[in-house]
Amino acid sequence: MRSKRMISALDLAGALAATVALIRFSLNGHASFSAGERWIVLILCSTTALINTLSFVAWLGHDHLSEISEDWSDYLQILQPAFWGMLFYVVLQSRHRRDLAASQKRLRDIVENMPVLLTAHDSDGKILAWNREAHSVTGYSIDEIAETDHLQILFPQAQQREDFLAECSNGGGDYQHSIRTIVGRNGSKHVAWFNISRKYPVSGWANWSIGLDITDSVDARQRLEFMASHDELTGLANRGLLQHRLRSAIAAIDNTESIERMESIDSEEAIAITGNAEVSRRSNKKGALLMLDLDNYKMVNDTYGHLIGDRLLYNVGERIQNSVGNDATVARIGGDEFMILITGLSRKEEATIIADWLLKNLRATPFHIDGASIYTEASLGITVYPDDGNDPAELLKNVDMALYAAKENGRNGFRFYSRDLHDRFRWQHMVAENLRSALLNDHLQLYYQPQIDVADGRLIGAEALLRWPEFEGGLSPAVFVPIAESRGLMLPLGQWVLDRAFRQAARWNQQPGFTTGINLSAIQFYQSDLVDALKKLATLNRISPENIDLEITESAVMRDADLAIASMKRLRDSGFHISLDDFGTGFSSLSYLKRFPVSRLKIDQSFVRGMESSADDTAIVHGVIRLGHDLGLSVVAEGVENAEQWSLLKEGGCDIVQGFFFSPPVPVENMEAMLAKGDARN
Repeated sequence: MRSKRMISALDLAGALAATVALIRFSLNGHASFSAGERWIVLILCSTTALINTLSFVAWLGHDHLSEISEDWSDYLQILQPAFWGMLFYVVLQSRHRRDLAASQKRLRDIVENMPVLLTAHDSDGKILAWNREAHSVTGYSIDEIAETDHLQILFPQAQQREDFLAECSNGGGDYQHSIRTIVGRNGSKHVAWFNISRKYPVSGWANWSIGLDITDSVDARQRLEFMASHDELTGLANRGLLQHRLRSAIAAIDNTESIERMESIDSEEAIAITGNAEVSRRSNKKGALLMLDLDNYKMVNDTYGHLIGDRLLYNVGERIQNSVGNDATVARIGGDEFMILITGLSRKEEATIIADWLLKNLRATPFHIDGASIYTEASLGITVYPDDGNDPAELLKNVDMALYAAKENGRNGFRFYSRDLHDRFRWQHMVAENLRSALLNDHLQLYYQPQIDVADGRLIGAEALLRWPEFEGGLSPAVFVPIAESRGLMLPLGQWVLDRAFRQAARWNQQPGFTTGINLSAIQFYQSDLVDALKKLATLNRISPENIDLEITESAVMRDADLAIASMKRLRDSGFHISLDDFGTGFSSLSYLKRFPVSRLKIDQSFVRGMESSADDTAIVHGVIRLGHDLGLSVVAEGVENAEQWSLLKEGGCDIVQGFFFSPPVPVENMEAMLAKGDARN
């Protein structure tokens, strides 16, 4: 008879299946089990298997085994809950250890791949943690860094290292923030921003830090700062940085006695004057501000193009810096203008030595750019502080005046600022303002100087000449025209002359063959709309272009000969006469002269004036007359003042003359009276 404790077939099948699974689980093991845990699982599984086996025997109902099975089964089933509890505990511990290991691995992966430098030290400063970013930045692995003086890498300054070790030994504390420069294995430098924590250390960590590599950000900021204070083309200081350093230099001047200098210093020592920092430190009595402008830069740009022009500016800046030394500030302030700030001078004469040396270096050898050899010359203005002032704006104004004066003196030289120069510029400014007012209020006048046909003495034309009779009793055009040019008044002034001269020429249009000569300034001549504007004026005033003789100086034409030739051809094709004025004073060659589409050559009065006393001048004048005739041009002589000059010009075959011998420039009323009687003599 079966035992009343017999289990159901379904329960027995489940128990057997569990037994098989547990045995397989114990035999295969688990990665997270330790060796001891695997033995415990095996024993528990075996015990469970034994219980299930005995239950199975009892279920079969074999009499000779039933009693034994039931007895043992009773005992084992009493212990089975404890066995299952132990097994459940082991499995839970295994799962916890597995999860902890996975979590630690994830944490290690995160730390290792964080885009920040993570380091940790014990209380003795020994390295405990060093992630991949730290390796990448420094070039050292954790094993290598442990064998080096890693504190030297992380803390380049000795005081930083001492403070760090003190922090490690103290323990605790708040976050510390610092920016450090880290020097890597290959000498590369990285800037890192560090958070250092001692407040929540990992067990055994006295100090740990997270650093962010901000090298790119620092470099970008430094580039922006550099761009804000330096010229983009040359890399030199810009106006803003120059003014900042000028203010600092003025503030640094003290009242200490200057050191003794050698009395004799040649140009080769100029570089030593500017570059000797020790001299500057001990002798800071004076400084100089130099302003340099290239004399021929526009021609270089027009001839070779802006690309080579830019490279020339770069090379010029480099040569200036090499000439004056690195202690001097060289700035490009725009176009072809540079400024040089020299400090530590003991006397004004040292600035003269530097200026001589600088100009000599600039013109000594050409600049070789893309196969072109470009010679340069420059003009310099110089102001000395505190002699000429101690305000940066005032000094900048002073040096600009000095540069302008240097250009007026013929270029390729230098000029110091002086009080006389200041007074002259103030007067010129006053003249310019009054001229502007006279232009707006129509207080200018045109005078006319008669032109005489040498062959028959007829009055055949008149040259229109600008006069300003109301200002200071009549200021000479030789004085106010250059001022107008420097102050940007030549275009409106020239337009005023054209309007009045065309209007007056229209009234004289009834005179057969009579021409009105009108001077064009260089800035007018190179205006792109000149030809159209002149044709429009002729149409507006109902005058034939053949009654207008446009005069342009030889020097103005040679500023850009090819462009000038093209413009003159358009004027000639439109019917205007063209005279090459002041011939002989410019630099045109005969090869250009034969290309110029001009009608007349006007011999400069300086040659005519010397004919009485100089056989050479007479020969030059007669030679120009023959040359003009050979080229099919008529020749006009200016500045005829006496009968002897008149006689020599007739003897040489001159075509047309004008000058005080016949008549000075006169108001339009006087000119009309001359036309009425047909005689130019007063």
